[in-house]
Amino acid sequence: MKLCFLFLWMIGWYCSTGEVLGKSLHPIRILFVGNSLTYTNDIPALVKKLGELDGINIEYKTIVGADYGLEDHLSEGTVQNALAVSKYDFVVIQQGPSALPASQINLMSVVQQYKMLCDHAKTKLAVYMVWPSKSRLFDLDQVIYSYSNAAKKNDVIVCPAGLAWKKTWAMDSSISLYGPDGFHPDTVGSLLSAMVIYGTLTRKYMFEKLESGEGTLSKYLNKRSLNILKKTTKEAIETKW
Repeated sequence: MKLCFLFLWMIGWYCSTGEVLGKSLHPIRILFVGNSLTYTNDIPALVKKLGELDGINIEYKTIVGADYGLEDHLSEGTVQNALAVSKYDFVVIQQGPSALPASQINLMSVVQQYKMLCDHAKTKLAVYMVWPSKSRLFDLDQVIYSYSNAAKKNDVIVCPAGLAWKKTWAMDSSISLYGPDGFHPDTVGSLLSAMVIYGTLTRKYMFEKLESGEGTLSKYLNKRSLNILKKTTKEAIETKW
């Protein structure tokens, strides 16, 4: 009887300690829904690699398409089918910048539709805030407002990558985040976006184990630039909307 009690106590201690140390006993399962702003440089895979640094196992599925809006995925039924056959901890959704008034209304409406789906599936919805094209950088504040407002009004999570981009440029305008086409992220922009998504969902955004240098996730960054990304990620995530 004593041995049985000791065994059960050890199991309880192991489980609680594993949670405290951030070692996930079960994987975090994420469904990513969006377009090329999600699949360029495979941001979901970067989120998974960030988890590995913390000993967190992340499993993910992507439902993406070039030039797709969130309504397009709903029309095809792919999101509904994914939620019907598998259990996810988070659904992370993204579409274009949605800066113009009509686009803001559309984003608000489609987030509401996804919220209903996620509530029914008992999973959490997160909105991945993007950015405008370089030629329309003047729209950045409206993009930030559009995504944060849609998240706030629908009571869902916001992953404020666009805000982190803005804060990064405010600290060092020479840090490259855009790719050659002036819209999709380069490797640094993708890493920053992944840091924001990962940090928002797990609440682990100090990134002590993320280092610069060859062979690392941030091999294109020097130590100073990486520290800026860490700082702006933290500031963006801790923003009160």
